[in-house]
Amino acid sequence: MRIARFAVKNFRNLADIELELCPGTVIVGENRAGKSNLVHALRLILDGRLSYADRQLGAEDFWDGLSSGESDWDPMSGVHVIEASIEVADFFDDHGLIAALAHANALISEDRARLTYRFAPVDTGYEEGRPRYKGAVFGGENVEQPIRVDNLASLHLVFLHALRDVEADIRNWRRSPLRELLMAAAAAAADGDGLHDVKAAMKVANDKLNDLEVIKELGGSIGARLIEMVGDAQAVETRLAAAPDEPTKLIRAMKLFVDGDANRPLSSASLGTLNVLYLALQELGLDARMINDPDIAHVVMAIEEPEAHLHPHLQRLVFRRLLADRDGTHTALVTTQSPHIASVTDPRCLVVLRNVDGTTVASQARDADLTTVEWDDIARYLDATRAELVFARKVLLVEGFAEQVLMPKLAHAMGIDLDKEGITVCAVHGTHFSSYVRFCTALGLPWAVITDGDVDAKGTSAGATRAADLLDVLGLSGTPSEHGIFVGNTTFEHDLITTKPENLEPSFTALQELCKDQSVAKIKSWGNADPGHDEFMKMLKNAGGKGRYAQRLSLHDVAPARHVEDALRYLVSR
Repeated sequence: MRIARFAVKNFRNLADIELELCPGTVIVGENRAGKSNLVHALRLILDGRLSYADRQLGAEDFWDGLSSGESDWDPMSGVHVIEASIEVADFFDDHGLIAALAHANALISEDRARLTYRFAPVDTGYEEGRPRYKGAVFGGENVEQPIRVDNLASLHLVFLHALRDVEADIRNWRRSPLRELLMAAAAAAADGDGLHDVKAAMKVANDKLNDLEVIKELGGSIGARLIEMVGDAQAVETRLAAAPDEPTKLIRAMKLFVDGDANRPLSSASLGTLNVLYLALQELGLDARMINDPDIAHVVMAIEEPEAHLHPHLQRLVFRRLLADRDGTHTALVTTQSPHIASVTDPRCLVVLRNVDGTTVASQARDADLTTVEWDDIARYLDATRAELVFARKVLLVEGFAEQVLMPKLAHAMGIDLDKEGITVCAVHGTHFSSYVRFCTALGLPWAVITDGDVDAKGTSAGATRAADLLDVLGLSGTPSEHGIFVGNTTFEHDLITTKPENLEPSFTALQELCKDQSVAKIKSWGNADPGHDEFMKMLKNAGGKGRYAQRLSLHDVAPARHVEDALRYLVSR
């Protein structure tokens, strides 16, 4: 089974969102982009823990864009409707799920079913004022017959909220992920013979404790004080014990300790350790439920910003596993601001939310028209770079490390702070920009490309050809710069000194700082003039290569080459 469509309308800042979920979907976006609202919309459809009252919304839950602009505007008087729906597909091999969806009247075709939460007027025949609203879940097109969410046990939703108190949740029997495991263990143990020995041992242990004089005195004091307070008729009989004698009760009363034989309480563990432990218990509990509860056909796990307190390595290890496809039995929906979690996600399963004038706009990476090889290349790139590209407001694609190192300095010379502009500089380590540009476009990320001219002996610019080919792939017409593609004259480093003569002195100084005596003398012989492309690039190689030179040059005041300047201005204006 898979969730083929998830749509939300008029709910808070989600005016009209439609997504196709993967088995492991990761949703990123800045604060107030709508990530939590999207998860809550899913809960309104599937979460059996939400009460009837929880599903009754208010005027403040309607999208502000519906407003008439009047100060006393009321969306409920305007008979507006909030809807959130999912469509599920590929369930025809699961007869239990087919039966459950058919019972809920959710089938809309032979291979597709729809479940919808709707907050709408109960009766539109009112004469004046606000109509009475009701929030309910219904199947298919049958708006008039709401269904009980607990009748949808086949679709089991688990919600893990952000900044949860793991220790408190594990201690709380009702919320604890340990609960399912202990109950299953107690039920399994009840059928065995070993419990008789456990019961006898516990009775002996409790009796020995109660034979201690200090325990006898304490037990007597408790009983006497109760009688003194309320009298014999109303006092309850009490008994001190280390644990109940009844073995099944004993199993359910078991607690989790850490650090092996030290038996330290959970409170002694770090917050990161507790979060990993919590996720492990959730996974084990879900596995147990799917084995012991034949009604559960599919598990949907919604997790909000789980990266808190987790070391980057742990984030990658845990979520590489959690986001993996499990043969159609699980769907994971994770909202995050962590590039480490995004980096281990199938790039086709990335969703970016952004707030545009108070309304959430959603972009899905899967809309990029890429080949399997190109998707694999994107996946490796995101993993290696920790997916910072995905979290950018705007992306500047460059060829290599040298441009990436120098770009903040060059932008600063123009009075541009890349972080404040939300611009991320991404080196593709080559000139294969096409797949990255299409990926950025699918995610709704404004982009620009900076590439070298790379002129050959015949005077032909490989960079110009590269730009023309990129326009062709994107189906664009016009000049490259009109669409964000900026080509240098020769190479990035050489263009810095030929298009901006003020860069000659800092560039030559940086080279001298890196070179040895003979090369230093050669650089000094250039005076304050361009030695030519080949001579300059040969000396740059002697200095340790482009990367080392860029790092040293970034310590000096340097201005951007003209095509770099144009690219930065273009991107800032987007």
